[in-house]
Amino acid sequence: MALPEAPAALAPFLQVAADPSAAAVRAAATGRKILGLQCARLPEELPHALGLQPWRLAVRRTATRHAPSVMQTFSCSWVQALLDQALSGELANLWGVVFAANTCDSLQNLPDIWRRTVNGPGRLHVMHLPALSEGHAPLALLQEELARLARWLERETGQRLDRERLATSARLFNRIRAALRRLLALADRGEARHSWVQGAATGAQLLDAELAAAALETAVDELVARGAPEERAPVRLMLVGGLLDDLRLLEWMEEHDAQPLVEETCTGARTFEVQADIDEADPLADLPRRHLRRSRCAVCAGSGRHRAATLVASVRERRAAGVVFLPYRGCDPHAFDNVLLAQVLHDASIPHLTVEVDPQLSNWGQVTTRLEAFLELCAERS
Repeated sequence: MALPEAPAALAPFLQVAADPSAAAVRAAATGRKILGLQCARLPEELPHALGLQPWRLAVRRTATRHAPSVMQTFSCSWVQALLDQALSGELANLWGVVFAANTCDSLQNLPDIWRRTVNGPGRLHVMHLPALSEGHAPLALLQEELARLARWLERETGQRLDRERLATSARLFNRIRAALRRLLALADRGEARHSWVQGAATGAQLLDAELAAAALETAVDELVARGAPEERAPVRLMLVGGLLDDLRLLEWMEEHDAQPLVEETCTGARTFEVQADIDEADPLADLPRRHLRRSRCAVCAGSGRHRAATLVASVRERRAAGVVFLPYRGCDPHAFDNVLLAQVLHDASIPHLTVEVDPQLSNWGQVTTRLEAFLELCAERS
């Protein structure tokens, strides 16, 4: 059965998402002030309020060539690919880069390696994110780190962070998040494709925020007006992974009558899962609280135990026939968590598959062959 056509309003998003790294390089070359954010949990509102374009760093599809000369080859393949881009000079036109500390070992060391080996962009900031989500200490750390980030941005841009502009930026990103959540709800009902959800979330990061919000709302309204599609019964698979930048895997699943649910990935619903509560008197006040309301990913303390307690319930609630773990080669946090999560799924008699990938999907044939066999297994059990 033919898959639905994307609304015209989604076309710019999907164009960017087809190769976000190349799109960012092109945008930076035109003079746009793009601030690369290494983690999806870093705040977008602050740089936007100061005239910058916040972009969650994505990696290109070409092979890693230069990084092994300055970083161990057993390090995370995503981190190696990102460093390789920088060493190749492809990120030199970015306005700056913000890294998240307190994550994994590979990323913990990356800023120092970057400073010593990369020729541009010259502006580099490290923001410490708490490993814990409860208690006063994580909130206090975030408040201090956000204030430090704000001071760095003010110093580097030569501007003052205006409350009204910050509130305007926060409202814009809230609109984008709300539209993406509506798009996700439509995808869950089969009225949109989950690859569109991830594509829209990725593409929105390199489009003007006001235009992106309006286009997403238009696309969602069009899909609602279309109504329910023809009856289809795709195999619903919950994807669990980190920064899955490449849409090709999701599109392949959809073409093979699967519905890839993207709630458990850092390029899916984690990027837009909660709103910021805007206090007009102090728009910065809720940003640290919003961070602590977000779901835990594999770099958070106790993430395996916490996610194990919720993953089975999520699979049942979302009517998923199985779970696909997609860790990047060399990603220790996901490798540790996935052992625990797989055991929990096994005990609950939920089919699961672990497929190690790299950012270039260089093992495409092996990945798709294993996925095809897993799909057949899940379809038989459904």
